[in-house]
Amino acid sequence: MKQPKLRFPEFTGDWKQHKFEDVVTIGSGKDYKHLESGNVPVYGTGGYMLSVNQALSESEDAVGIGRKGTIDKPYILRAPFWTVDTLFYCIPNEGFDLTFTNCLFQNVDWKKKDESTGVPSLSKVIINNVKTYVPSLEEQQKIASLFTELDSLIQSAEKELEGYRKLKQGMLQKMFPKKGEKVPEIRFPEFTGDWEQRKLGELCDITTGKLDANAMNPDGEYDFYTSGIDVYKIDKAAFSGPAITIAGNGANVGYLHLADGYFNAYQRTYILTNFLANRQFLYSSIGVTLPCKIYEEVRGSGVPYIVLNMLTDLVIQLPSQEEQFKIAEHFSNLDNLITIQQKEIDGYKELKKGLLQQMFC
Repeated sequence: MKQPKLRFPEFTGDWKQHKFEDVVTIGSGKDYKHLESGNVPVYGTGGYMLSVNQALSESEDAVGIGRKGTIDKPYILRAPFWTVDTLFYCIPNEGFDLTFTNCLFQNVDWKKKDESTGVPSLSKVIINNVKTYVPSLEEQQKIASLFTELDSLIQSAEKELEGYRKLKQGMLQKMFPKKGEKVPEIRFPEFTGDWEQRKLGELCDITTGKLDANAMNPDGEYDFYTSGIDVYKIDKAAFSGPAITIAGNGANVGYLHLADGYFNAYQRTYILTNFLANRQFLYSSIGVTLPCKIYEEVRGSGVPYIVLNMLTDLVIQLPSQEEQFKIAEHFSNLDNLITIQQKEIDGYKELKKGLLQQMFC
């Protein structure tokens, strides 16, 4: 196909086929450790790393793409810059717009180009031989302008989301008493008096799931909670909400979910039910106190995990039911803002994905 499905109406005619070697000149990254500190950013496959006093490209912008490791996350590099030896920098040749070229890179399934048997890898030969279609420079620039605007919307929304998350984290630290104290730093003015100290095991029932992680079924009817952040699906339910689930081990140990309706859980996921305190309040309180407890318990072994008595004995500072409700409502509203903002970002990214598929050959 030589014309895209979706196109600005002022442009007609076929796009011209090229190999990437026609579109870009590929440069190799180099070790930077011999360089001194400076103002030139050094980039790796994960983005900015540090700054040095020399540049591999002084004045020409480029598209960075991983040579090894993360090979499917191309991004724009603004000159001057230096790249490490695992990141190629691809400078657009004359007649090819930088942002449009970056879109061309984003439209390639680079994982399918990986010919290694170990760590994912690309070579200059592989990149240069990829075929693509390109329109006139004027049409490239019109398309580039659209995607620049869309990327700006995504970045702005992500910045706003990060602001909400920082606000929530800051409020969590100030609206719950610090260790050894009986009142929080910030409080709704209508409430006074000390908070009561209780153990989590006195405020709810705590049990664990029974299943292996591979019990999940993408077409299942019920939510399935594991030690990961994502919620999966499963055929059979063993629990019913309202509940709180807590990841008991792994990289996301201590991660909490509010679980409602019927659901099931992995054998290292803890399930909290039958609450004698406000569930949303406990959800927020556990999120403040549990990470510190995990750190204290596992710093010797270095292996993060939760055992049952770590939860049953977890100290919870408890105000009156009215104050619990007010605090719970506050953080529930913040969580809703975060959820809405994340959905907005996901919507922009889906729109970009669709446009990349339809506006390119």
